[in-house]
Amino acid sequence: MQQHSALHRFCRTAAAAFLIPWLSFLLPELVLYLFTDVSAYALAFSAIWAGILAGFLFLLPQKPARILFVLLYYFSAVLAAVQAGYFRIFGKFMWLNDLRYLRDGAAFADSAFDYLSAGFVVSVLLLLVWGILACLMRPAVKVSRFRVLIYAVCALTAVAALPDLLNASCAEDNQARGLDTDYFAAKSLRRAYDLMYDAHKVYSLCGLYHAAGRDVWVHLIEPQLPENRSEETQRLAKIESYFAERGQSKPNDMTGRFAGKNVILVLMESADDWTISEQVTPTLCRLMREGISFSNMYTPLYGSVRTFNSEFTANTGIYSPTDGSLTFSYCNNHFNESLPNTFRRAGYTANAFHYNLPSFYSRGVMDPAMGYENYFSYSDYPNYADHKNSFSEELYEDSFVVTNPEMRQELLGKTPFFQFIISRNAHMPYSSQDSVSRYAIQKYPQFKGIDKCDEVGYYYAKMKLLDDFFAQLIDQLKQDNLLENTVIIGFTDHYSYTMKDQDRVRELSDVPVDLMIEKTPFFIWSSDLTPMTVDKTIHTADIAPTLLNLFGLTSDIPYLGRDAFDPDYAGCAIFSDGSWIDNYVVCENGSVSYEFYEGAAAQTDLTKQNKYAQDFIEISNLLLKSDYYAQKNTP
Repeated sequence: MQQHSALHRFCRTAAAAFLIPWLSFLLPELVLYLFTDVSAYALAFSAIWAGILAGFLFLLPQKPARILFVLLYYFSAVLAAVQAGYFRIFGKFMWLNDLRYLRDGAAFADSAFDYLSAGFVVSVLLLLVWGILACLMRPAVKVSRFRVLIYAVCALTAVAALPDLLNASCAEDNQARGLDTDYFAAKSLRRAYDLMYDAHKVYSLCGLYHAAGRDVWVHLIEPQLPENRSEETQRLAKIESYFAERGQSKPNDMTGRFAGKNVILVLMESADDWTISEQVTPTLCRLMREGISFSNMYTPLYGSVRTFNSEFTANTGIYSPTDGSLTFSYCNNHFNESLPNTFRRAGYTANAFHYNLPSFYSRGVMDPAMGYENYFSYSDYPNYADHKNSFSEELYEDSFVVTNPEMRQELLGKTPFFQFIISRNAHMPYSSQDSVSRYAIQKYPQFKGIDKCDEVGYYYAKMKLLDDFFAQLIDQLKQDNLLENTVIIGFTDHYSYTMKDQDRVRELSDVPVDLMIEKTPFFIWSSDLTPMTVDKTIHTADIAPTLLNLFGLTSDIPYLGRDAFDPDYAGCAIFSDGSWIDNYVVCENGSVSYEFYEGAAAQTDLTKQNKYAQDFIEISNLLLKSDYYAQKNTP
């Protein structure tokens, strides 16, 4: 009873009016500290900001203070829960702009809980409940000039201490990394903070409040300031200088090889290279064996959303931004150089097809922005309403776009065509809890229990559904007398990073260093091709210029990527963190982590290649920021 009375008396004091909100604002950061890899410095940053926020509330009357407390606390609590949950699943943090994609990810919310521990869920629930209790416990206080003065002095002192705290938090990293070259400086925590290109590093460095506040300023407010618009001329000059120094691709033996033919470009969702075999995917093996197979194709992650990053890059030749801005922010850009726009100027019809709604990844906006006439989803199917809550077997398979008469007419009814299909059959998750996985394993029970990891069996069964799509597509093209005049192209958006058992993924991928796990299938098939294997190292940005060269649709407009058949292009895959792979070595953190043959590292100019990688990333971002292709006035 005495303890209860003492607590009650404390909750009526001025100290409680400050300490309860201070502790409350610190709790979201504690959740991040417990369930992510943020540093102790992040706690220190958030302790300071919690004090500033609590002190500000200390100056307000009871009612406004409570309202503002609820708004600030629950924003920070929800943000902390989302960031911690995202980290538990993907091992990284998001920018605030990326939260727009949570609506799209809600379709897989049930699977997300497989990655979250009971302790995490309980902690988040307690965090939410505490906000109500803290609001009720905080006592009313009278505002005085003395308190305002004390708060002002303390707040200014705290803010003045932040730069020193930032320097201290970066000191160990600077010493360990060494900043004697631009490359290592670019990889440092301080550069990540200054340029805001890596949410994970920034949140780990300076905590929830400081990182979120800087995110809002740098990515939402600062770009709109008048003085920043004057930088546009400098951006364009830097891009032009980059392309002029690099030089343009020249015509080669493959230029115009498929001129005038129809095109079906397929993004094979989650089709990792180890999932393709004669046993699982005989049709895909045939297409790769009879066509052009690119054996060293990499799909680097730029931005935060792997699938959309790959489809955006393959279509436009530009990677998603790495500076925290959202690809959707550039939906008003002029993507005159994109594949669909270029083919449409040549007289083709161009459409995109996928099972999901147009709102997913904002494809209903972004696909037309990239140049597609229409985005066709299963919602365009006349009887879709009958299956919204319980998909029929027809809607479980990617073959739907071929087997359904209405969709097939949109796909193949008008020639010449450039059609883009985004598959879904091999998409995560891979378990009996997933309806598509259950359907696939029931149809192909031979894969159940085929591997020591249960996920692999479901993965193979779903890949078999994808293979069925290609088989039915070929049969339909043959029936419609279109096969001989149609080129089928397949590429993948990412490796199997969504499998829970990543140790097994690495065993099956059988790569000498982890970065090489990003290697994925890419093939081009035509009935009149002589089989060919291209072992040059390429990446997603190379797809667009390579295809345009093959169809004879080249121009003087430069692309970020290169034509894979250009003899002047040695080949190189560049990743968003500055790592790179070429035909000789794998380079991570500025040094060689693997060489493909003995002595390869000694023959590599690391300084030159590291600078090339950094320049590539910078130009990729500038192409979007400056709306470069609008400046080229492509007709």
